[in-house]
Amino acid sequence: MISTLKQAAHRVLSPWLHRYPEPQLQTDRLYLYLDTLYRTRSIPGAVVEVGCFQGGTAVYASRFLRRINCNRRYLCIDTFDGFPQDQFAKDIELGTSPSLARGFSGNSESLVRKLLDQWGCQSVELLKGDIVALDESQLPDEIAVALFDVDIAEPTEAAARKIVPRMAEGGIILVDDCDQIPFKGARRALEKIAPSAEYKFGMGIVSTPTTESRSHLLDRQSCT
Repeated sequence: MISTLKQAAHRVLSPWLHRYPEPQLQTDRLYLYLDTLYRTRSIPGAVVEVGCFQGGTAVYASRFLRRINCNRRYLCIDTFDGFPQDQFAKDIELGTSPSLARGFSGNSESLVRKLLDQWGCQSVELLKGDIVALDESQLPDEIAVALFDVDIAEPTEAAARKIVPRMAEGGIILVDDCDQIPFKGARRALEKIAPSAEYKFGMGIVSTPTTESRSHLLDRQSCT
């Protein structure tokens, strides 16, 4: 009941509570993401953001793509209700604090849609779902850039398993929260599935350049 009232209040007050978009990425990570979008501007495929909360990062990215005349599909995938608790429980075993379990809850797809429209980003698409259970047919056939901002291990692994085969040659995957502060799972998952990943500003960077390297990454995932 309280959660329902909270969502209703958010919908009514959203024009005042959220006058401006607030990216969930820290400033240096937002820079890295936008720079990645610029450097991949000639690579075919969509942009996929896995874990978008209220869409602030998507707004900055979508506006930036318009400014550089890069017209491509932008898809955000989210539960729109925080972490699935069975998945989060596994990260507690890795050292993530139980106090973070309710993070990003109380959100809703309708609220995020309203905010994106309010901020002039009607072209950004929303897909409600848990990436772990998501039917892969709902993903774009070709992806140029993917941002994983799911914080915990299981959805990070699932996102890689489902998205890597769809990455265009020269495409790039960025994984947030790889500094292990305060979340432990994303870095652990990335180290397991992509040991050659680079790290910058607390983000993991995975280039998906060739068919051979893509196959190697997928082989690692199938053995985990």
